[in-house]
Amino acid sequence: MMFTRWRKALSSLVAGLMLAAAVAAPTRAADEAGWMFDPAVTVHINLEIPETSMDQISCDMGAERPYVPATFLMTYTSSRGVIKSYGPSAITLKVKGQYGSFRCLPTGEKAGLKLKFPSGSRPDGLKKLTLNNMVQDPSMISEALSYEVFRSLGIASPRTGYAKVTINGVYRGIYLNVETMDSIALPRWYSTTQHLYEGSYGSWWGDVGDAYSGHYEVDEGDEDDRSDLQELLDTARNLTSGWSTRMFPIADLEQMTKMWAAEWFLGHWDGYSQHLPNNYYLHADGTGRFTMLPWGTDQTFEWANRYEGTGDHAIFSGCVLDPICNGQYVDALQSIAGSWSPQGLKRRSQALYRSVIEESSGIAEVKSFINARLAEHWAWIDTLPKAPRDFRISTSTARKGWFKITWSKPSSMVPITGFALEYRLGAGPWRQVVLPATSTSYTGSRLGAGTYTLRIRSIGDGVISPSVTKSPVRIP
Repeated sequence: MMFTRWRKALSSLVAGLMLAAAVAAPTRAADEAGWMFDPAVTVHINLEIPETSMDQISCDMGAERPYVPATFLMTYTSSRGVIKSYGPSAITLKVKGQYGSFRCLPTGEKAGLKLKFPSGSRPDGLKKLTLNNMVQDPSMISEALSYEVFRSLGIASPRTGYAKVTINGVYRGIYLNVETMDSIALPRWYSTTQHLYEGSYGSWWGDVGDAYSGHYEVDEGDEDDRSDLQELLDTARNLTSGWSTRMFPIADLEQMTKMWAAEWFLGHWDGYSQHLPNNYYLHADGTGRFTMLPWGTDQTFEWANRYEGTGDHAIFSGCVLDPICNGQYVDALQSIAGSWSPQGLKRRSQALYRSVIEESSGIAEVKSFINARLAEHWAWIDTLPKAPRDFRISTSTARKGWFKITWSKPSSMVPITGFALEYRLGAGPWRQVVLPATSTSYTGSRLGAGTYTLRIRSIGDGVISPSVTKSPVRIP
């Protein structure tokens, strides 16, 4: 088959991550363009930008960026000749990029581009192409590899391929062809979309607590009605007791904590959970419930902090301060650690490198980061209390709503000041019971009948352990 070698390499990564069930996005929509978003595929894109269009493109990063007319031709060839060809056709395009990645197109610099196709000439149904110039990713693999890891964790993320771009007869280099997260791509992950918001540059561009500020760009949905986002932000900023319960109907905190944990593991210092909230999407489904998506991962495999909460990070900061959500975040970090495969990731990075070797500056630093990350994680885990041992659950069909749990107190260098029992019915909100440090059992008798998940963790002085979880637990 055409992409057999790439598929074998990706299979190695997936096996290493032990997350095979989560790799494929939901197949709710047709995927005619899927072939293009394969890093083993390099398409050739020829753009003709007339002088009248070039005159409208400013070299001032802060200037307005209108879409301007251009002509587009894209081909994909192999040793057997042309496999796919689109155009020449009339399109519009604009320069993309901000601090660090912005380049001046009229002077011949390698500028990032967004291409927009008219309804009559869309390549395999795509409305847009996003071509990242990778000027902040000298390896030319960091962005592609990080998105693969996000997707392997079940986090909605763009796919990527590569493109060799020529403009007005002059070759400009290899670009990353990043899947645009729009009404074409989103149905692969979500059955409904109410809004997709893009957040950028913290409070530099506007009040992060104001849904209508310049921090947020509406990529999908009603531009004028952002009440769903405002409700999310206002609820997140209410830090009184019961934060996670209030957030549950409007935010998938299991998904979000996994996203933030992945940002740390991937060294995505320029993402949502870091020094300022940047490069992220907030997706609201048809019910108004939000998840978070990564973006702009061209500076991954560098560094990141586990906790970088400030007033701008309303959702993350509220989570870290809430005992239940903070536990979800610790568990997400531990879950990724359990599936992080340095060898699998390094093999995958080598496979990606083959597509860009002629222009990449090398991938040694990426591999070094991958090697070091687990040791850094386990060093942090040693600063937490140890998790309980021998966690057992008993139920009785003769006693409705009754259950009993037992556990053993672990030997811990970090003093244990208590235990937290957490439980939820089905996929509902988590509830928590805090128990004394002397406890090794707990009996409950008032739960409604149903299938539950129960977990227990140790509490220290301001820190908590990862949980030990039992699921499913049927309580009659």
